Parts: sequence; structure tokens; C-alpha cells
Amino acid sequence: NVEISRLESPTLLRYLAQRGIPKEIAQKYCVKVDYQLRGKDYYAIGFENNAHGYELRNAAFKGSYPPKHITHISNGNDRCNVFEGFIDFLSAERLRYNDGTDTIVLNSVSNLNKAIAPLREYRVVSCYLDNDNAGRAAFVKLQQELGDKVMDKSALYPNHKDLNDYLMSLYPKQSTKLKL
Repeated sequence: NVEISRLESPTLLRYLAQRGIPKEIAQKYCVKVDYQLRGKDYYAIGFENNAHGYELRNAAFKGSYPPKHITHISNGNDRCNVFEGFIDFLSAERLRYNDGTDTIVLNSVSNLNKAIAPLREYRVVSCYLDNDNAGRAAFVKLQQELGDKVMDKSALYPNHKDLNDYLMSLYPKQSTKLKL
């Protein structure tokens, strides 16, 4: 029992605002997903992947509605940005790092192999991956597979876990006061 609707929930929008993501960006890329689990009703922010599954987030839950897959947003550009998760992608939108560039959101580093074939088509691949072992290993693998066209953009947020952590550090008070 899964229902998809426009993202209007004040609770979910407040959660995203606390992460530095304004309503306009959230509503452009995300939906509200109502679902049942073990007889209980839940709802979360949903970010659709290429296999029509959803990454699900709320203040208390991080998961997915299968199948797991990458999300490829194509704008006909010869450059592509790569993100581990959709919150980092939304953060890049807020920071204006995307500017019409194509995007692949891995939705988990375990989906990295699914991204390699589409990434071969790009002239430049910019990686905004997490500053942890998994993010560094994913970057190395992409560089091995795709060569010198792969660039590491994590130097933009060196003292932060990921791009969203960096965004929240730039606007610490604003992030909780964004209009819903």
C-alpha cells in the first residue's frame, strides 16, 4: 500500500529546511510517499530512481522502496555531476552547483556499477561524494573505469562529512528558518 502525492507535508518540509533545502527545490524533485509497514502507516520524502523505486527519508527513517537503482537526470549536457544520495543532490541545487548539468544520484555506493555505463557518455564527470572511505573508494573506482575525465569535487567541502553537512555549515541559522 504505497501512495505518491505532492510534497506538502509541513513536517517533511521542515525536516528538509533543517537540512538547508528550501521547499521550491524539494518540491521540484521529491514527492510524499505514504506507505504501510507491518500494519502501521508511515510517510516520508520520496526521491524516484530510474527503476521507479524511491529513496525514502524523514527525521526518523532512512530507507527505500524497491527496487534500488540510480537516478539519472539528463539535460542533454556533456558534463555530469555524481552524488551518493539525493540530499546531497538537493544541496547542490541550493548551492547552484548543477546549473543544467546532467546528474546521476547513486542512491547508495552499492549502485556504483549501474552508473558506469551512462557515465561513459560524458566528457566530464564531477564527483561530489562523501568524505569517508566509501566515498573515496567510489571515486577511485570511477577513475579506474572512466579515466581522467573524472574529477573529485570533495575538496570544496574538506572538513565536512558530505555536501549537505557543508551546506548546513554555511547557513546554520537560516536552515531552520527557511519558509515552508
